[in-house]
Amino acid sequence: MKTKKDFIAWIEKQIEYYKPILGLELNEITVKESSDGYLSMKFTYPYIDTVLMFSDDAYKDWLKKDLKKDRILHELCHIITDPLYSKATDRYLGKNELEDERENLVDKLASIIRRLDNN
Repeated sequence: MKTKKDFIAWIEKQIEYYKPILGLELNEITVKESSDGYLSMKFTYPYIDTVLMFSDDAYKDWLKKDLKKDRILHELCHIITDPLYSKATDRYLGKNELEDERENLVDKLASIIRRLDNN
């Protein structure tokens, strides 16, 4: 029977696969179990180090082969979008701050697509 250590190793393998595609090579991404949610990213903005949290339900679905690797991709995309989310939910947000984060997000997405297009 596969253990939670095996599950964490599987998640880490997906993270290492997607990091260069998403331009997250500098990010330190750790994996921890949590009782909250299914899969989630621990919000650390403006810092780049992140924690991917998983629940017992996610582990059980993985055991049943019902958890696909693109669910890990979804969580990693939060690292890219959360700076904009952080600015958008800030009560004292200026237009320039939001515009900067918007352009940063678009630039990251363009870089990702450029990498994929060059392959």
